[in-house]
Amino acid sequence: RDKPLPPITDEEKPFELPEGWEWVRVGNIGVTQTGGTPASNRPEFFDGDFPFIGPGQITVTGEILPPEKFVSEAGRFESAVAEPGDILMVCIGGSIGKSACATYATAFNQQINSIHPLLALNSYVLSAMTARDFVMSVIGASTGSATPIISKGKWDLLLVPMPPLAEQSRIVARLAQMRRLCVDLRQRLTAAQSSQSRLVVALVSEIVAS
Repeated sequence: RDKPLPPITDEEKPFELPEGWEWVRVGNIGVTQTGGTPASNRPEFFDGDFPFIGPGQITVTGEILPPEKFVSEAGRFESAVAEPGDILMVCIGGSIGKSACATYATAFNQQINSIHPLLALNSYVLSAMTARDFVMSVIGASTGSATPIISKGKWDLLLVPMPPLAEQSRIVARLAQMRRLCVDLRQRLTAAQSSQSRLVVALVSEIVAS
């Protein structure tokens, strides 16, 4: 980084963290970048098979859908590239704050910021960035009312609570366990509702028949 990010003041800290944790700016967690779109009047930039995505390929559930567009090797260098494990976040528009972890190498447009974590587990960084408090901080730091947008410069300054590495692993494992529990509960609820519906239909049929 050409210029160090400013130190975090006590006034900036949203709340006190447990012992061993510390607040860290996004830009100090790893390498950040903003995407770009190759010039549309240069067909040679799009005559290729390298994936190119926009906000539409990032879902609200944190998945990255297959690309709808592709660029050439030359077009790839006119954009920005996320490697598997990088975190992508939509930085403009009504879906600002949507984020996902890249599962394949892909170029992305200027409506997306990315971070390649160096000092933290990417799975923990994704969990922290999908937390409501962080998404609200993204929205709060954005400009524009009709079309909110946050620049990479402001995005880099946002704060993430950072625990020790072992604690990051425990948090990620616990979250995965809770997600599996939620899926199981939803499946059980759906099965129970289905059984209840069949029971009501059987009772009604019996009443009508009598």
